[in-house]
Amino acid sequence: MSDRIRDVGFRDLFRGLDMAEIETPNEIKIPDEVFKRLLEGTMERSYLNGVSQFDYFVPDETERHGEVEWLQIIRLPVHPDNIEDYDLINRWQGVLSTLHIWGYRTVFLLQRTGGRTSLYLGVTTATQGVGSKDALDQMMEATAANMPGVAMEWVRHDQTKDDRHEKIYDVLNHYHAIGAVTGIPSFISDESRSVLQTLDQLAFGVRKINGRERDYSLLVIADPIPDNEISSIINRMRELGSEIHKYVSRSVTENQGTSSQKDVGMGGAVGGILSGLGTVAGALIGSWLGAPYLGSNLGRGIGGAVGGAVGMNKTKSVSINFSRSVTTEYLDKFAQYAEEIMEKHIARLKEGRNLGYWNVGTYVLGRTKMDIATVTGMLRSIYSGDETYLEPIRLHVLREDSNAAEIVKGFQLISLENENIDKMIDNEYKKKYEQDHIWHVFGRRYQYLSTPMNTKELGLTTSLPRRDVPGLRFVKTAVRFANNPPVLNEDSISIGKVVDMGVVQNNEYRIDPNSLVRHALVTGGTGSGKSTTCKAILNEVVSRGIPVLIIEPAKDDYVRWAMELKEKKGIPFHIYMPGASSFNGQPLEELAVNPFEPAAVKGAKVDLMARCENLVSLLVASIPSIEDVLPVLIDELVYAKAEDFFQEDFHSGEAVKPFLYPKMEDLIPMVDDLVEGYDPRNYKTIRKSLITRLKYLTRGNRGRLLNVTKSTDYDALFGQPTVINLSRIAGSRDKALIMALLMLSLYEYRISAYSYQADYRKRAQQNELLHLTMIEEAHNLLMNPSAVTNDSGNPQQVVADLFSNMLSEIRGYGEGITIVDQVPTRLIPDVIKNTNYKFVHRLTAPDDCEVMAASLALREDQKSMIPALEIGNAIVYGDNDDAAVWVKMNKPKG
Repeated sequence: MSDRIRDVGFRDLFRGLDMAEIETPNEIKIPDEVFKRLLEGTMERSYLNGVSQFDYFVPDETERHGEVEWLQIIRLPVHPDNIEDYDLINRWQGVLSTLHIWGYRTVFLLQRTGGRTSLYLGVTTATQGVGSKDALDQMMEATAANMPGVAMEWVRHDQTKDDRHEKIYDVLNHYHAIGAVTGIPSFISDESRSVLQTLDQLAFGVRKINGRERDYSLLVIADPIPDNEISSIINRMRELGSEIHKYVSRSVTENQGTSSQKDVGMGGAVGGILSGLGTVAGALIGSWLGAPYLGSNLGRGIGGAVGGAVGMNKTKSVSINFSRSVTTEYLDKFAQYAEEIMEKHIARLKEGRNLGYWNVGTYVLGRTKMDIATVTGMLRSIYSGDETYLEPIRLHVLREDSNAAEIVKGFQLISLENENIDKMIDNEYKKKYEQDHIWHVFGRRYQYLSTPMNTKELGLTTSLPRRDVPGLRFVKTAVRFANNPPVLNEDSISIGKVVDMGVVQNNEYRIDPNSLVRHALVTGGTGSGKSTTCKAILNEVVSRGIPVLIIEPAKDDYVRWAMELKEKKGIPFHIYMPGASSFNGQPLEELAVNPFEPAAVKGAKVDLMARCENLVSLLVASIPSIEDVLPVLIDELVYAKAEDFFQEDFHSGEAVKPFLYPKMEDLIPMVDDLVEGYDPRNYKTIRKSLITRLKYLTRGNRGRLLNVTKSTDYDALFGQPTVINLSRIAGSRDKALIMALLMLSLYEYRISAYSYQADYRKRAQQNELLHLTMIEEAHNLLMNPSAVTNDSGNPQQVVADLFSNMLSEIRGYGEGITIVDQVPTRLIPDVIKNTNYKFVHRLTAPDDCEVMAASLALREDQKSMIPALEIGNAIVYGDNDDAAVWVKMNKPKG
């Protein structure tokens, strides 16, 4: 290559180019504030900012509705353990969604007056042929279906001094100050704070610094928006969104070319060299201009031009052509944000198409503007959430003379059509407004002092309280039990109605009377409704001609009940009350129970020795003793006396029933002979102890009952309706002994009937209930024995074993036993194991709840209902049930 060619430098190629000539000024500017105005005015509704200064509001005459009918919410259900488990928010949204379908204007009213909170749901309709009362019925049905357990009352217009209907309006009419809350409520995603988004704060009241409470009413009026209108709003938003999208991002491309020529005195092979230089130069220029992507274009342009101009003809001129292409991207943040907000509004409307969309007016009425400012401020804290920025919460304290209060008291939304309209809309919309009174781009629903919102947002706006407040109860009933009890024959006993989450259903809970032969346990605390349940069962059993025996250790409920049945229905009750000869002026029969006399049906033989052995066990368990030898001596005395009195019949096993029997006092003269051989140092002590205990059984009311030669006719006691009341017997040990003797006699009597009466035996073999015994305060008889503490044994265990065996065997003889007690854990375990039906009323002790929940096969959430049961309610489970049932028990028929 010649030196002359090497002398041509890179800079020489562009020395004639003026870089200023190829600069392109940016003529594109960010648009004016159109998107900012669109955001604030159309979507964030900034035109509401000045509403508080409006002088006067004109009532909306476009829609006419009937009179509002009201329901008062009296009680709300919650889960016994965890309030969140009931999911009150979603259930309430279900109510609102159902009401939206029917197209009824819905009114939510929370009134706080005189320290009490009243919660009302109102409804009115403009639907042809549907009255407000019909709409109210549907509202009640929707609420009960979606929120099982809620209790509501129809607020009747009965024109009395207690007319709650009039009180609603009287309270509202006393208020002259009014405010409004607009904006889109939204939930807080932080669960720890979401619990604050309920109306608990307002329901609890607002207390002033002087201790007095502010009276106020929160009134939420919700007009359902039909689906075709929702669809129209969505379409308008989409159209507007499409226009916005055009301006979100724009690209501008500019092209410019420059040509220059200069003599350089080249020749030879310079063309090939310059062709390569041109490629490099193009890349570098692209780099200088800050647009490296232009390099390839520049390279091809420069290289081609140079290569074509310089050849092997040794011309002395160089021609350079230069071109440039520049693309600029412009992003409008206002338009981008407007597009984003529009999409979120469309998503809200889509939810509205699913569950309902409403035009919602949220108004507060009070005595003073300070009341309004305080309550609306609290509402803002409740309504503000993660997405409230879509339309911020605004608080409006309106002028008292603006007619706003009168409009709201008529349960109408406040329209923004008034003389202030010119201040709110641009000139371009005024002509359209004059034609159809629609000036908002999304339609007339946005022309009220209200907020269009979906059902989820309305549910938050009217979020129900979750805590007990004066005037509104929360009951722990939000637990599901079985709702389909077994279908039994017509002869079955209806004992109550099935309850679902605290609401009494129409389906009855029935039991087969013959299933009571497999025994029942009725338990519950004082006043929980045990006696009501028992009497309802007894009424049905007695009405079927089945004899009953009620052993009542305390009170006199069953005495009164039996006397009433005897007087009104002629049921031949035998009533015994040892220690009393009359009751309420009515003479009573005298009860006698000879401990030596076995019970049997007429003509049946008896086992005298077995009776004496069981008697010894009962006496040892019932008589206080600290000497180890006394139980042995008692056994010796009873055995010796019986053997001497009955002679050979005592050992026969099947003796003809004697007519007379030893008395308890007959044992005392035998004591000296029995203890004569003992050590003189112990003789007096043992003799005195034994005589004292035997005399104890012959004195007072217990003596008149036990120290007799013959018992009351057992056919009357165990074959006819009978009540034995032991309330006049003082000691619990005495009651236990008498009850034990009666139960032992009952057991013997049933075995006797089964053995000697063929018809009885046949029916018993078919598992018929032939007799029912009910034992009140059963712990006196069936106490769970304590641990053995000394070598004398445990007499309570002996009695427990005796009656455990009796309980498991006696049902085979047609006898059903219903055991009633307040504390199930103090009963012997077999009471729970060997009873078919369990009727569990309210229990509060954790150990009692645990034991009964296990016996009922309850889930953990169901177990928590036991201490929350109301009076007269019970959880019931029997062998015909698939699962435990919650029952509202019937009251006994008079």
